[in-house]
Parts: sequence; structure tokens; C-alpha cells
Amino acid sequence: NECIMKKQLLIILIIALLVTCKQEKPAPKETLQKEVETVVDSTQIEKDTVATSIEKEINVKDTIPVHIFKSGETLWNLCRSYYGNRHYSSILARYNEIENVNNIKDSTPIKIPALENLFKDPKLKLAPIENELDKMLAARTLFMKHQKTLGDLREEVEGRTPITLPETVKNDLQQTISLINETISSLKQIESDSLEVPKRTISQLNSVVNNLTNLAKGNHDGPYKYDLDMFHQNLIRALNNSITWAQNNYKN
Repeated sequence: NECIMKKQLLIILIIALLVTCKQEKPAPKETLQKEVETVVDSTQIEKDTVATSIEKEINVKDTIPVHIFKSGETLWNLCRSYYGNRHYSSILARYNEIENVNNIKDSTPIKIPALENLFKDPKLKLAPIENELDKMLAARTLFMKHQKTLGDLREEVEGRTPITLPETVKNDLQQTISLINETISSLKQIESDSLEVPKRTISQLNSVVNNLTNLAKGNHDGPYKYDLDMFHQNLIRALNNSITWAQNNYKN
């Protein structure tokens, strides 16, 4: 019996040794290859993630639409398409540092940011009057909201017969007038405080108010719609004058 027990113990030891050796046996070539591929895939995923992150960061920094200028185009037409009125072409030209709008070479890239972003560009040096510019642009947005309606309503009356404005249109026009008047008051405060505001800027904004007041009463110039265009003309003159004023370090 003792002999049998020794044999059984020896067999158990041999089996245990065989099992241990099998567990420590090197992985087959196929298994090693899969492990290598897994590491490579993981590294590639990390590279792709970093590349995507960098690409997104670049896109965030450079989100200004760029139009490639073609022969036969004009800045007037571009501004009609992007800003709703041709008169903003003078500001777009200044922003893109175009000296001669009648001599733009084919394939020239034209940056066309939203007006709100354009006026916040540091190179225009407009930070000291940023609040005033925000109000002018808010007034423009309100006016543009009803510009088509103001044009369509006059076609329903004879000649220059005053039109009856919907309350929403009348209220927004009054709000537009308030924004411009607030801008004028604020600019006058700047003038008395530290910076000398060119009088022509306030004069141009007063013309905007007179124009809007006339429209709010239902008056118009008939089918010509020149009075609607005058809102943009006077506003653009005030904005352009503000840029010139800023680039002269707020000196006349």
C-alpha cells in the first residue's frame, strides 16, 4: 500500500509539472501577431484622435467664409448676397485691404465675415466704441427684418399715399430709432469724456433717425424704394466714419 501511495504521489507531481510548463509555454506566432496589431491599432487611434482634435481647433480659429473672386463679379453684388445691401462693400473692401475695388484680380480670396464679427476684428481698432457699434448693428438687424414688408406695402397704395403699418413693424421701427438715439447719446458722452467724436458721425446717425421716423409714420417715396436704401447709405457712412476715426487714434 505504501508503494502504491508513492506511485500516486509521483504521478500527481508529474501532472502538476506538466500543467505548469504548458502555462509558461510561449504564445503561438498568431497570438503574438494579434497582440502587436492591437498595440498598433491603439497607437493609430490615438494619432487619429489627436489629428481630429487639431483639425477641429484650426476650424474653430478660421471660420470666416472665404469667397474666391471671379472675373465679372463686384463687391457690390457680393454684399447684396451676404449683407443684403450693396453699400456695405466699402467696409468689406477696407476689411480685406482692397485699395481699388474696380481692379480686383481673378481668384482673389475675399474674407466675408458676419458684420457683427467684422467690427470686432482687432485690426479695425474699434474696441473703445464697441457698445455703440453693437447698437448700430442691432438697429440694422431690426430694420432688415421688415425691409421687404416696407417695400411690398407701398405697392398696395396709389402713388405716395401713406401706408398703414402692422403694429409689429411700427414697434420695431420705433425700437430701431431708440437704438440709434441711444448710440448718439453714448457717442456724445464719449466726446465729453475723453474722445472727440467727429460731428459728421452724429450727423449721419441723425439722418438715419429722420429716415426711420418718416418710415414709421407710413410715409414713403413710392415704388422707387430709395428711402429704404437711404437707411443703409447713412448707416454705412456713420460706420465707415467710425473706422476712419478709430484708425486715426480717435482724432479728427
